[in-house]
Amino acid sequence: MEEPVDVEIQPKRVPARECFINEIKGNETRVAIVVSVVSLNRAAKNAVVSDGSGEAVLTFDNTAKMRGIAEGMVLRVIGKPLATKPLTLEVELTQELKDFDANLFKKVKNLWAKLR
Repeated sequence: MEEPVDVEIQPKRVPARECFINEIKGNETRVAIVVSVVSLNRAAKNAVVSDGSGEAVLTFDNTAKMRGIAEGMVLRVIGKPLATKPLTLEVELTQELKDFDANLFKKVKNLWAKLR
């Protein structure tokens, strides 16, 4: 008879809520946004981003998470809201979106919101 395997179960993370910047209230646990990088300040470990509905400041806990990010780049960002004036997100993850059609994304997002 086999011994049961002691598997450590890690708690699941709260899923990130897909939204536009102007929809973020500040009380969310995690959010996911698709944005363009407006400006980048590696010394201050932050970036200003926009999605057409508003702007937000992204804060990074270390410069390694900023590697490969450049102004004008389109990113999907998952983070935690820290403040609302100005909207500030603590970055958990960034993903570059190549060949991204922002207009199509907005149309689909608006249609999806009508279905909910």
